[in-house]
Amino acid sequence: MVLIIIAASILCFYFAMVTVFRLGWQKIDQFEPAENKTINTLVSVIVPCRNEENNLEQIFLTLTQQSHQYFELIVVNDHSTDATQSIAMKFISSLPMAKLINATGYGKKNAIKEGIQASKADLIIMLDADTVPTNRWLETIVKFQIKFPFDLLIGPVNMRKTHNLWLRLQALEFMSLIASGAGAAGNNMPILCNGANLAFTRRTWDKSHIDLHEEELSGDDIFLLESVKKRHGTIRFLKSEAALVTTHPATSLRQFIHQRHRWAAKSSSYTDKQLIAVTFIVFCTALAELALGVLSIIDGKYGNILGIYFILKFSIDISFLNQVRKFFHLKNILIESMALSLIYPFYIVFVGISGILFKPSNWK
Repeated sequence: MVLIIIAASILCFYFAMVTVFRLGWQKIDQFEPAENKTINTLVSVIVPCRNEENNLEQIFLTLTQQSHQYFELIVVNDHSTDATQSIAMKFISSLPMAKLINATGYGKKNAIKEGIQASKADLIIMLDADTVPTNRWLETIVKFQIKFPFDLLIGPVNMRKTHNLWLRLQALEFMSLIASGAGAAGNNMPILCNGANLAFTRRTWDKSHIDLHEEELSGDDIFLLESVKKRHGTIRFLKSEAALVTTHPATSLRQFIHQRHRWAAKSSSYTDKQLIAVTFIVFCTALAELALGVLSIIDGKYGNILGIYFILKFSIDISFLNQVRKFFHLKNILIESMALSLIYPFYIVFVGISGILFKPSNWK
């Protein structure tokens, strides 16, 4: 009986949390940049990379096709052991203001820092080397900044579509994270962002870069958000399909787990109370479902309770996912949502615990 009360209470907190995300998403207006207005704002695009020989050609091609061409590109090579450096050098000449830096230090945080130190613009935009932005990506960010000034801008990130079920599940889970972060920001409680598409002013970086927890392998994006939030800076989400960047799903289970381990490993350094609360609610929701599953095996009467718990949680999730899926170009997510709901409790508990106990030693 006590466990049932605890599980019901956790589910109520989970419902309240998702409701905050839903309402926040609704509050954010869709932004469409005016097509007939030219803006001469210099932008610094920083691309840290390590062993990205298979992705650089695509990202360079997209950058040469940007509608806003007044930008400098700084590619920072973090000691790649493949052909990253030579491929980057080949394409650098195709852009008027582009250069390659071979990092002196190690790790993504250091690569970002060295890239920013070499940049000139007041508006800095982070872009991962394995992403593909739309042709109006830079134009949209620049015009948004002029209309809605910010200290930190959370850009939308999508995952490439595929017919493979495993990769579709990744895309759905990734969409839920991006949309949750957007909804939280829409309710003035920003908790999540992604360094694959992130913009900030140089003044913001100067004030916040010391808060990036150099001892942590990753998390430069979240720690930057926490620092800006702590200083009561302006943090916005850019709800515009023109600003979407598309990234690749993990091609193997090992790669996926390594990535999620990196995300979980930095959680012990979080200081934002709202982020900690959301992380705790998500973990407890998954743990309660697993506990009910174990009890239903021991005592069949808990099977009905587990079924009710699963249906209620699934209903909460699918209502939010259906609200945001069109923006992220996802269709017919019912099967994927059901499959993900079955896997999710095991995945969350495993990654949450193992990510803290066994920290990764590299970012790629």
